Amino acid sequence: MHKTMLAIILCTTFALPASADTISGGKITSVNSGKTSFNYAKRKRHWTFKITDTTLIRVGKKGGNLSDLRVGQPAKIEFQRHGSALAALIIGIAF
Repeated sequence: MHKTMLAIILCTTFALPASADTISGGKITSVNSGKTSFNYAKRKRHWTFKITDTTLIRVGKKGGNLSDLRVGQPAKIEFQRHGSALAALIIGIAF
């Protein structure tokens, strides 16, 4: 019985898609010149997020683009972990 339950738990853990995490309350600290990544800070913690072809940028309730990302701007980031890298799924600014 215990082995069956353990097997079910392990199978569902690896079969489920990766979940997204969200962070807000911080600001964009830099955007690289190629617009392929940006740095984000909240309090004394810092993250680097990759921008992919599927990354959505929202300015309030409207769609945005990469030129809308500015240093010092508050942002809410929905992201997924890809190994040690963080890929931005949705970047919300002016929310």
